[in-house]
Amino acid sequence: MTKIAVIGYNDFTSDYLADTVGKREHVDFVPGLYREETIIEESGFPFEDRLDLAERRVRESGATGVMTYWDFPSSVIAPFLAKRMGFPYASVEAVMKCEHKYWFRQEQAKVLDTPGFCSFDPFADDPLKQITLDYPFWVKPVVGHSSMLGFEITSAEDFEAALEEIRRDIGELTQPFDYPLKHTDLPQELVEGGPTLCMAEEMISQGDQYTIEGYVHENETVVYGTVASIREENGHTFNRYQYPASVDDEVSRRMNEMAAKIIRQIGYDNCPFNMEFFHDPETDTLNVLEMNSRLSQSHSHLFDKVDGQPHQTIAVELALGETPQWRRRGGKFDIAAKHFVRVQEDGVVRRIPHKEDCQRLHEEMPDIVVDSNVSEGDRLSELPEQESYSYELADLFIGAKDETELLKKYERAKEVLPYEID
Repeated sequence: MTKIAVIGYNDFTSDYLADTVGKREHVDFVPGLYREETIIEESGFPFEDRLDLAERRVRESGATGVMTYWDFPSSVIAPFLAKRMGFPYASVEAVMKCEHKYWFRQEQAKVLDTPGFCSFDPFADDPLKQITLDYPFWVKPVVGHSSMLGFEITSAEDFEAALEEIRRDIGELTQPFDYPLKHTDLPQELVEGGPTLCMAEEMISQGDQYTIEGYVHENETVVYGTVASIREENGHTFNRYQYPASVDDEVSRRMNEMAAKIIRQIGYDNCPFNMEFFHDPETDTLNVLEMNSRLSQSHSHLFDKVDGQPHQTIAVELALGETPQWRRRGGKFDIAAKHFVRVQEDGVVRRIPHKEDCQRLHEEMPDIVVDSNVSEGDRLSELPEQESYSYELADLFIGAKDETELLKKYERAKEVLPYEID
């Protein structure tokens, strides 16, 4: 049987893939790297060692392709591994242009009108002097994920507070980026900035947020779905990802056209992607937030529930050098969402849903998939890969006939699945 190596292999997702994509595509999924081997810890991340380990496993397993559905550093390891093995994949340089947020903005600005942005050194004597934007603006490392070390800045005091956290934690977050930077032909400004370079950009998080999921095969860009990213009242934290998005046809056309222009500019090919946008309905302004050089694992169950197949089928077909085949609306539900169960305050997890709680939920609503992220005894502030504004306890994947039913199922699921935090 054909084998595909997964960067970020874990039991929850891989069992699901084996039961869905594997049977459909007649492939077997093998670990290139296990999920825990791709998580950035305080002790650092040995990028080259992990890359070497993935190569050994691929050669031993006889895998003929590679895929990932996880964020950095998995999304960067995959193209380096594919290059070593001669597998179909986007080039290292094209992926790096997506992953390096400042480089991406530079490339974007060559083909689209782009809101103001600039880089700054967080360890300079006075980094604020390097910023050429008016308040408010957003600051973040040039590489990162899950909104880690991203902050809204409305004053010099905000900047100083954010700078304190950035200086303390950026080394842990960006150290894995050192190897890719040294093995990519970068513009001189980015070479000098190194992995701890940060950027500031005008606030574009106005209005509705959408993510288009697509792929590029032999230089043809295809978009097969649009997901709405719905936030909490604080404007930063995600409440849920909902598919299909209720988006105007003209806005959808513009998003697809903008994505195709950027993709041509960076030379991205033979890989899945997703691109995030903000649309302000009051001004009809449409801005690109970022491009991810992978599909989103968060959306897989949503496509399966609505379209009847997880979109990892596309990643598999591309990994095999084939033209993806996608069919729409073949699933059991008209709408689906990934809901986040979150808390805003730090604490220690005293209770998580037990087996009988999960069984009760399954009896009431068998379609709901639960992925718990914490264990009893965990301190929330010590959990890896959390955003700056909240702590993610669990993810609930829910299908429904309409949004009203969707939200009712979510509220009921939270009642059945108790989390206790002290």
